[in-house]
Amino acid sequence: MNVEFGKMRNTEIRPAAELAVRAFDDYEYFTNWFPEKEERNRIQFAIIWREYKTNFANSHFLVGRSEGKVVAVAQLNHPTFRKPSDFRYILHGWLKVYREGDRKKIDEWLSMDSSAGKPCHDYQKTGPDIWYASSLTVDPSLQGTGIGTAFLKYWEGYVKENGGKEIVFFTNSRKNLDFYKKRGYEVFDERTIEYEGKVMGSWSVRKKL
Repeated sequence: MNVEFGKMRNTEIRPAAELAVRAFDDYEYFTNWFPEKEERNRIQFAIIWREYKTNFANSHFLVGRSEGKVVAVAQLNHPTFRKPSDFRYILHGWLKVYREGDRKKIDEWLSMDSSAGKPCHDYQKTGPDIWYASSLTVDPSLQGTGIGTAFLKYWEGYVKENGGKEIVFFTNSRKNLDFYKKRGYEVFDERTIEYEGKVMGSWSVRKKL
């Protein structure tokens, strides 16, 4: 399959968010909080779409395209990146997220998401050339075809070209962790996250470029 990598266009925000929902559908990161599929997918899309829209101007969004269709997406944050204000999120419709499910559970998920990313964000502050990668997401129908490996190499090269010397991110999937470790990433923080009796792992990884 011929895949072209490059920066995400504004018109690709929505299809990229829809791809991410498909890719994350069965992840414990979401299913432990939102076990009912229909509700989970609504909340996933509402959160991811507005996250992409709010951060589009100040993050580095990269995609893979095949025949004009988005088949992979990643969000990379430069060391100088600062999370947008609550007001900016509200301008991009964040309050509509709460229409898609139980507000308490959504807030509990958001709190967990912030906590899970903290080791990476703390580590990023230890050096001026450390980039944070939000995710490496490939369309589920194309996983195992080599696109993920090619995309990973692409955004490692992108970070280097833009002055980065190290990448840091976290994963909650053992399968994905094994994928990253085989490609030179090392675990620097490991913990468990529990919610209503359900436990999942959380691994923060890094790689010098």
